[in-house]
Amino acid sequence: MKPIKNDRGAVLVFVTLMIVLLMIMVGMGLDTGHLAYVRSQGQPAVDAAALAAASAIHTGDPAQVENRAEAFNSANNYLDSPNNQIGKANITYINYNSGTNTFTAQGSITGANGVRVALETTNPYGGTPNTPMKSPLFLTPLFNLIGIPTAKSANVSVSAVAIVKTAPDLPIAMEQTLCGAKDANGQYQKTEVKLLQANAADETSGYTTFYINSASKTAIYELLMGSLTCSGAASVGIGFCTELNNGQISSIYSDFEKVFLAGKTEGRSYLIPVVATGVTYNQCSNIMDFARFWPKKGDDGWGLGKTKSADGQGWDKYIIGDISCGEDPNKAPWAKCHVTSLVRDAKSGM
Repeated sequence: MKPIKNDRGAVLVFVTLMIVLLMIMVGMGLDTGHLAYVRSQGQPAVDAAALAAASAIHTGDPAQVENRAEAFNSANNYLDSPNNQIGKANITYINYNSGTNTFTAQGSITGANGVRVALETTNPYGGTPNTPMKSPLFLTPLFNLIGIPTAKSANVSVSAVAIVKTAPDLPIAMEQTLCGAKDANGQYQKTEVKLLQANAADETSGYTTFYINSASKTAIYELLMGSLTCSGAASVGIGFCTELNNGQISSIYSDFEKVFLAGKTEGRSYLIPVVATGVTYNQCSNIMDFARFWPKKGDDGWGLGKTKSADGQGWDKYIIGDISCGEDPNKAPWAKCHVTSLVRDAKSGM
């Protein structure tokens, strides 16, 4: 048998095959880029919804959480957003442990300190699955031409987790000994205290500047006045080593009354950190608890007290009011200053 020497047309077959393969590879690149674009549109939407929803956690009202999550729906422009809006089904209540960086899903707002908002097919935290963004694939389906089954669209999932913390209102830290004893139900009762007492035999409170070491009078003043607009202290939690400063700054003393009088009309109380008994007020100390402070009328003004000093040579000035310890900074509907932040959801790969 003689071999066939006429191989005309072989190049055409080869070129056709290469063109198909090239189109598939180009298509994969184009489709991958488009999927990334679709995801980049959806991610800001769930970020904003999670932050807005988390800001309502402290109210304890699920309706407010859901309403805030839905607030940006009209402005969202992710793929098919008019027909796939963020709502109740997209929300999962979570409890975030900052120490272990883990999430625990909550069946309700009770016990939650954060919110997860997602557009996804499967909820890894066991919540109700909802609708992901369904993106068309333009050239990747060409795989079907070479016998590889390929879908004509792909699901794009995005999620975001936001937590809320209550920021301390005043640059004051008090020792646990001032909390008093718990009642039969394990709750702290209101107790009158004198804070920043200059002539006390043993210091049981002092200034705290949180992150700022060896803070100046100006820094303390700015933290105090920042409580009026919630632009003062950062959000800190139990276990945070807060910087302490001793002494009483006489020029700032009267400024406390300005803050207290501004909050008096709204019946405001203040969140302050609690540290261990016997700490040294020239270093940082771990926050052990939080207390709620109600300023009251004193001999020197609203929230300000004074008595004759022990040596009889001057006046012992202090901040006076009632406190109640055992307050959860993540569950303080009475507090004014709340800070929300996004945290990485490693379980979802976000």
